[in-house]
Amino acid sequence: MRLSINERRAVVAEAARAPSVHNIQPARWRFEDDDVVLFRATDRILPVADPSGHDVQASLGAAFEGMALALSTRGLRLGDPQSAEDARANGCAPVVRARITESGDVHPDPLAAFVSKRHAFRGKFGASRAEDLAVLSALDSADVRLVGADDLNALARLHDDATWTYESRPEYHRELWSWLRLSRRHPSYHRDGLNADCLALSAPERWAASRLLQPTRFAWLSRLGVARYLVSESAPVKSASAALLFCPRRDAAAFDVGRRFYRLWLEVTALGFHLTPMSASADHVPTRAALESAHRIPGDHRIANVFRVGRVPPDEVAVSPRLPVDELIV
Repeated sequence: MRLSINERRAVVAEAARAPSVHNIQPARWRFEDDDVVLFRATDRILPVADPSGHDVQASLGAAFEGMALALSTRGLRLGDPQSAEDARANGCAPVVRARITESGDVHPDPLAAFVSKRHAFRGKFGASRAEDLAVLSALDSADVRLVGADDLNALARLHDDATWTYESRPEYHRELWSWLRLSRRHPSYHRDGLNADCLALSAPERWAASRLLQPTRFAWLSRLGVARYLVSESAPVKSASAALLFCPRRDAAAFDVGRRFYRLWLEVTALGFHLTPMSASADHVPTRAALESAHRIPGDHRIANVFRVGRVPPDEVAVSPRLPVDELIV
């Protein structure tokens, strides 16, 4: 099924709304006859935080799911991902290709309606409602475990310890700093990374963060024992209605985990909540093991991510930036 140039641009823009680690946006696309080919931008990597490339692969899986969602709203189906080793593009590595087909019985994916409403919220959530846990319990499944409000204090402590394990490494903090956009004058503020609006920073907070998180100064504050409090997420975690443990099968490929990750986030959005990934709690082996034990995660599953979930008025949530569509089509 061949798409016009305008249709290609539209579906790529919608697929680009998928989440990616640090909002690095590694997905690139090419349309070839009835196929679409997904590439990975080779300069969009996190060698310190993601040395194995697992998180980038999961981000690509989320982008692929985003393409499937976008096509579904146009009566089109995206086939199963296949090898794309024969594809070539400058500065990109082939990931998968898939066939686009037209079928009269294809209906829009119900989750497609929530793509434009899905945003991370990194501030403190609003007041919880009595029915929140009951509503969120609809997400309980083989790969999702609900953590109630009574366990959030313990989770906040574990998460802060896990976060500091990484942030105390100068090379890790420098890499994170390179993806922070704390001033609107930053040339990539409206393109990629984590900007001050999406970090839910007030004007005084962004002024302070732009100075105190600067790597040389942050290292000095680390030696004074102060820096770990600057990166604490304890207050936002405790303000949540609940947390979710995303625990796919251990043998699931990172690409497939990313597809399910995106759909889970959209399911949360459809229920009227916002969330924030707490990746450090899943990446830090001791913390992950403690959570898997405490919440009785089956041995053939693993915690791939942790989310804090809560309510916040939509007009208080910033829209994360995206690269121009022309840069995403190769």
